[in-house]
Amino acid sequence: MKMERQLERIFKYIDLHVDEHVAKVQEFLRQPSVSAENYGVRQCAELLRDYFKEAGCQEARLVETKGHPVVYAEYNAHAERTLIVYMMYDTQPVVGEKWSSPPFEARLVEIEPFGRCIVARGAINTKGPLRAFLNALESIQEAGEEVPVNLKFTAEGEEELGSPHLPDFIHQYVDKLKDADAMFMPSASQNQEGNIVMPLGNKGIVYMELECSGEKWGKGPTQFDIHSSNKAWVDSPVWRMIHALSTMTDETGNRILIDGFYDNVAPPTEEDMVLIDKLAKTFDEKPRKDMMKVKTFIDDVHGKDAVLKLLYTTTLNIDGIWGGYTGPGTKTVLPYKVTCKIDTRLVPNQQSKEIVPKIRAHLDKHGYKDIEIRLLGGYEWSKTSTRTNIVQAILKAYKRFGREPSEIWPFNPGSAPQYLYTRGPLYVPACHGGLGHGGRAHSPDEYFVVDGNEKVEGLAGCEKSFVAVLYEFANVPNIKE
Repeated sequence: MKMERQLERIFKYIDLHVDEHVAKVQEFLRQPSVSAENYGVRQCAELLRDYFKEAGCQEARLVETKGHPVVYAEYNAHAERTLIVYMMYDTQPVVGEKWSSPPFEARLVEIEPFGRCIVARGAINTKGPLRAFLNALESIQEAGEEVPVNLKFTAEGEEELGSPHLPDFIHQYVDKLKDADAMFMPSASQNQEGNIVMPLGNKGIVYMELECSGEKWGKGPTQFDIHSSNKAWVDSPVWRMIHALSTMTDETGNRILIDGFYDNVAPPTEEDMVLIDKLAKTFDEKPRKDMMKVKTFIDDVHGKDAVLKLLYTTTLNIDGIWGGYTGPGTKTVLPYKVTCKIDTRLVPNQQSKEIVPKIRAHLDKHGYKDIEIRLLGGYEWSKTSTRTNIVQAILKAYKRFGREPSEIWPFNPGSAPQYLYTRGPLYVPACHGGLGHGGRAHSPDEYFVVDGNEKVEGLAGCEKSFVAVLYEFANVPNIKE
């Protein structure tokens, strides 16, 4: 009963201070933090450090890396449980996008059927939920209550770049983080219909760049593009790259022919299949196809087969390929080099360190030793069990609002740095969650819902759900897997 009274007081405080909390979210979103362009990133890190101090953190500092800083903070509630809160404060660029509302003004815009929404870059991914979590933390204290768990914040400014320096930070701060019981990432997890989709991990990824040049090859132009009439007697690096790429898969592009690529691919576990069997009963492929403007999936799979293919297929994808002239009109050239970006999504139990050597060996075997491979970044895969403390806390928090996930996925087909917490040296369960909704991440008119409706929680509901997660986490059995 004590916890019920505490939550009632905190929720009432949140309801009475929604306008103030909206203004705080807007302030944060008005500070640019585009990591790829180094636009406002340090200023945003400094602002976030100040926010942590205002929220009562006894320690808050910028931790320098070889790139953008990590903002680290601690809130010591002298509690039994300790929770790492992972956050990202960087965003994608806006150059070349057409917004109906300026991306760094964070205006309140009416969007049907949600009412008022904040439109800004980072609104949902993920500066809006980040600031909402800090609003929730402050609300607990302003309502006269104590935060029920100790909090250790790790907020990075390079997630949109692939988190290249977060591993260095984790190892540098392992002594401060190793006593944690779990990791939580605040998010607004409802879709536009109010349904909660809850992934318990993510695929890994390796992102790399291939380059074929006349200089390295020893054939074709070596310094600059030449007139295309010379193709009659000069070799083309572009055709060489195309033929090299064609050796990596079968003619469909869906079966990878690189030796050993599937060696460590693990089948679904027994727990995975329990979740997948439940998913198959509610999985609706139509909205996903509509959103992507896709008519069919590979092999025209449906239902459970589609879910299994999405989750347990390791991929080799061409993200882009370019060389020579790609502008308007005509310019007849024979390019002196061609570049290709590719990525592969990793499933359990693949390891990122295996991928480049296997591709290198494949190219060498087929006579393409001259083609360069440049590793650009990557993440490992991650999974957390439904039985763990943080997952159970989030589920219990949802039930307080009469909700439960419509879909629980063993892991997300996308990629994230969650593995840095679930693997060594920390070995803690990790999950993201929270009510509320936003959309158009990485796109123009990105938004975060303020008012909400009968299906979707607004900002107040989002903040209340974060409070509930903290209180539930303080009381669930402390299972770490």
